[in-house]
Amino acid sequence: MSRVKRREDVFYRLFREYGEKLVATGEVYKKIFSEEYPSNRILVRSMKDYENVCDDQAKKIFMELSNSFITPFDREDIGVLTKRMDDVVDYMEAAASRLDLFCVEDMRPEAIKLADITVQAIGELAKIMDRLSNFKRDKTVMELALGVDAIEDEGDAVYKMALADLFREDVPTLEIMKWSRVLDRMELALNACEHACDIVQGVVMKNA
Repeated sequence: MSRVKRREDVFYRLFREYGEKLVATGEVYKKIFSEEYPSNRILVRSMKDYENVCDDQAKKIFMELSNSFITPFDREDIGVLTKRMDDVVDYMEAAASRLDLFCVEDMRPEAIKLADITVQAIGELAKIMDRLSNFKRDKTVMELALGVDAIEDEGDAVYKMALADLFREDVPTLEIMKWSRVLDRMELALNACEHACDIVQGVVMKNA
């Protein structure tokens, strides 16, 4: 194996590992935003641990980037893709932590649905990371990335419906304030999945 190939493989391995860590984080996120809440509130605190693990993975990629003259695709795209993946975790942790911070006692069905959709998007993103090393020949990389756009559209509809229901129902003002801020972070987590896929789409197009 050539030195160039070895250097490229390092980045693909790190991104693949990052995808796996995102999936693990998403599984906890989905468990939190479920009908089991608030009896499972203790899981909220574990989200910070998962965020730290993913932060460490992002640091590994940035460290490798700073030490490498050879990269498998544009250096800027590697950096931005890493940041967008980091955003996914940061916003999931922020949404979960607000349940605790705002003393939220009841789960809303739209939040359960939004968490489920986000985990779907994360799963597709992880598949992309698993196939990224072959993105020039594997058409499924672009197909998966485009598919996340559709998933985000579904999530956006759920998000808007959730906000509409908050103001349509007889919900106390304080609860509206709490849930508006939680849902905002949930939407940002899903948007970050789409933004990561947008970077991948750009990489594929640049190297077509």
